Amino acid sequence: MINTLSPRERQVLEALVAGQPNTIIAFDLGISVRTVEVHRSRMMDRLGVHQFAEAVRLLVLASFAERA
Repeated sequence: MINTLSPRERQVLEALVAGQPNTIIAFDLGISVRTVEVHRSRMMDRLGVHQFAEAVRLLVLASFAERA
């Protein structure tokens, strides 16, 4: 499922998991806060989750699968 994300959506997800707020993510990526929000929304839709914790769980599971 994680592989369905665009590279930018993956960047936003990883930054959110690292605890960065939208404003910092936007600054680091050179995009607007609204664009970060759009990427986050699309990421949640593509992953088929309703809560951010579910997205984090999928990212952790995907990282374990990549290592195996």
